[in-house]
Amino acid sequence: MIIREEEEAFIAIEQHFHASISGYLFNQLKTNFSPKASDSLEYAIINHDCGWIPFDYAPIWNDTKNHPFSFIDYPIALKAVVYKNGIDEVFNTDTYAALLCSEHYSRFMENNASSFAKKFVQYEKARQQDIIASLSNFDNQLFQQHYEILQFFDNVSLYICLNKPGVSKQDEHPFFQKGISLPSTFGMEQLHLNWDSTKKIVTSKAIFKTETPFKLVQKRIPKATIAAKGLQQAYDDTPYTEQWITVHHR
Repeated sequence: MIIREEEEAFIAIEQHFHASISGYLFNQLKTNFSPKASDSLEYAIINHDCGWIPFDYAPIWNDTKNHPFSFIDYPIALKAVVYKNGIDEVFNTDTYAALLCSEHYSRFMENNASSFAKKFVQYEKARQQDIIASLSNFDNQLFQQHYEILQFFDNVSLYICLNKPGVSKQDEHPFFQKGISLPSTFGMEQLHLNWDSTKKIVTSKAIFKTETPFKLVQKRIPKATIAAKGLQQAYDDTPYTEQWITVHHR
């Protein structure tokens, strides 16, 4: 779950909605940026967070910080289960996509001292070796390029979801105030994103085909409803809303 806090409510965005934005933007790349083997890469980008789906339907309250757990502070033991289940699901359809997802999540966990994180990374490194051995003509350089692209689109979508629409640059989430690293195949530089209004995001480099509209699906859960009914019931009772946003290059 991606969580943003407002004065009277929490904005909640389920991870698979965030991933769908990543996939949509990937498909809007200009032709000269489109990578080889895009089918498996596209599948990985769209489905890399599929393990979160059942967990996001059952949000958990963080009583230390007094807000719902987000993907940032989610308990490591549960996060390891989420990640593994998601990779397993992707693996059942596309092994190369699963290899990308495994690398993506292993890098998230490799510096965590928890025994759950260590076991996860150990398991995934073994899985990666098995997948690589099963693939004919595996190209590690190309794989690293694909991984960078997955990471990039994950970050672009997170920028969209973690920031309040229309936010000023100085008030952006600290993850993104210095920009987002572009994949090496796109050019070795930072991509800077800025909210031009509550409905438009401007990019510093023209990597997309044209103005790119998409919808952000989220819930605005009133804090008063959580206090009265509890988090789960408040989440179930809150309808999804859609906000249309356009990304363009000025």
